[in-house]
Amino acid sequence: MQPLSSEQFAAMRQDAEVVEKDAHGEKVLRLTDGTYLKLFRRKSWFSKTVLFPPAVRFAENAKALQQLQIPCPQVIQLYKLTDPYRSVVHYEPLEGTTLRHLLNQQPSLEQLELFGMLAEFITHLHDLGVYFRSLHLGNIVRTPDGELGLIDISDMRCLGRPLSRQMRNRNYRHLLRYQNDWALVNPAARSAFDPDGSKI
Repeated sequence: MQPLSSEQFAAMRQDAEVVEKDAHGEKVLRLTDGTYLKLFRRKSWFSKTVLFPPAVRFAENAKALQQLQIPCPQVIQLYKLTDPYRSVVHYEPLEGTTLRHLLNQQPSLEQLELFGMLAEFITHLHDLGVYFRSLHLGNIVRTPDGELGLIDISDMRCLGRPLSRQMRNRNYRHLLRYQNDWALVNPAARSAFDPDGSKI
């Protein structure tokens, strides 16, 4: 990771849009050139993130997904900010619209086709060995080409082998637990998903 001083960071984020923040500060910034900065804090000195920062994990996951031909953000550079400490990834976003946004903004959306495509996409990820523990409709993007891709990919593992049935079921259950998302999905479209994985 490249060192990033407070002065360099201030210059980089000038006029940036704060996309996400929490009680600890800014988490995601959209820069004036359309690229993004994602900042990860160190939660504990005894955490594994000391040796393997989340920004590095994000970059390695992006590389692995690209090799698997799964659309995802393109990493530009990794930085280490020391005051306050943050590991930082600078990336080009994946162009498109999240499925969560589509559900909220397009009530007439053809859900049967979209969620059939989503079921196939998740099965494909699992067959490729991609275990995305934070999988939800806000992390899945439909690109302008009509493909599905992934964003916010730090909480992910690429195992290099098809996932076990247990891991697949765990991923499905995680996806289905976001009730605010699934309340917008008609029952026919939702039937493509089964918590025990039998329909996917």
